[in-house]
Amino acid sequence: MALESEVQTILSRVQSRRDEMLSRLMRWAAINSGTSNLAGLGLLSGQVLEQLHTISDDTQAIAASPQTVVDPHGQLQQRSIGDVLLGIRRADAPRQAILSIHLDTVYPADSPFQQVKHEGEFLYGPGVADAKGGLIVLLEALKAFEEYVDATGKTSLGWTVILNSDEEIGSPASREVFSNHCPGADFGLLFEPCLPNGSLVGQRKGSGNFEIVARGQAAHAGREFDKGRNAIVAAAQVTQKLHALNGRWKDTTINVAKIDGGGPTNVVPDTAVVRFNVRYPDADVEQAFDEALDRIVQEADDGITLQRYGGFFAPPKPMTPKYESLLKTVQANGRTLGLDLTWQSTGGVCDGNRLAALGVPNIDTMGVRGGNIHSPQEYMHCDSLVTRTQLTFLTLVTLAERFRQADQSASE
Repeated sequence: MALESEVQTILSRVQSRRDEMLSRLMRWAAINSGTSNLAGLGLLSGQVLEQLHTISDDTQAIAASPQTVVDPHGQLQQRSIGDVLLGIRRADAPRQAILSIHLDTVYPADSPFQQVKHEGEFLYGPGVADAKGGLIVLLEALKAFEEYVDATGKTSLGWTVILNSDEEIGSPASREVFSNHCPGADFGLLFEPCLPNGSLVGQRKGSGNFEIVARGQAAHAGREFDKGRNAIVAAAQVTQKLHALNGRWKDTTINVAKIDGGGPTNVVPDTAVVRFNVRYPDADVEQAFDEALDRIVQEADDGITLQRYGGFFAPPKPMTPKYESLLKTVQANGRTLGLDLTWQSTGGVCDGNRLAALGVPNIDTMGVRGGNIHSPQEYMHCDSLVTRTQLTFLTLVTLAERFRQADQSASE
């Protein structure tokens, strides 16, 4: 594809900013921003807002509502969530894009994995790939795009940036922000890391997180064992029934991840919490799975009560014609940069699922190339900061021009 001179100049400028991007990423990755670390998230948010302010007409930090969670004792507690950052440019433009990624990581404030190391072509550290590298790409690509707009004036594309602090726990608070700002947008780009081989993600399964709280009767394990009703045993029975659901619906998996409960060995435990996740390819599974959970809860033994919590938080993201067209556009831009991009389905979920459910076709793996995410071995290929920024910039230019020509033809 022949590139106009302004585009070529800006692509070269992005390349020249590699060290600056890498340095900023190292500083941001060194700030612990685990979902529950509100102080760390606040520190990171302040620095990100400074960058976002330079290219936005309006920036906001939106307070997120506390979320109700089930604690290890089966009690409902309130969990505080970090702010959602919003940046808006050309809100009245006829065409609109959504760009988004999360600020939070899976590494809590007391995680031993805190050190950021630069070794040759690789950067190691918490969140360098998932997703602070993608955060750098998002911001730098928008800077490049605004340089293009200033140089040519050839766009009618506006954009909204949404940066949330709760994606790693399913975006329970920030989904309201997505619902308020995303419907009607023409497309979305999200900056989760691409797959380790550089591929994009196509279809995604849906996901739900649930808890079943079992309550029984405590008793002395020696003197009055028969008076007890063992909640741990009840939780184990629930676990077996949940696991037996695997295979009932095509490509649907149920993972029992944790059981909270129990205490001294001389006490019959009266409370246990079973925590589990479901991944499913089609929205039709939701009702059938709900009914299966209801039956499990209703089948409690005498003296045991079961109560369910949680729900589906990310609907499936199917391949649609608009989505496929968007993927092919990015693939073509990749070829211009010497990238051979493909895409494949995954069972993972992200905010791209939520955006698709709001009617916005989107690619959600525009972020950096790396791997071993959610582990102390997380890494990123340093040069992918440049290539993925260039790819995003080219995609914004391509789509803006395509929309401009289509709108011009429609008005003639």
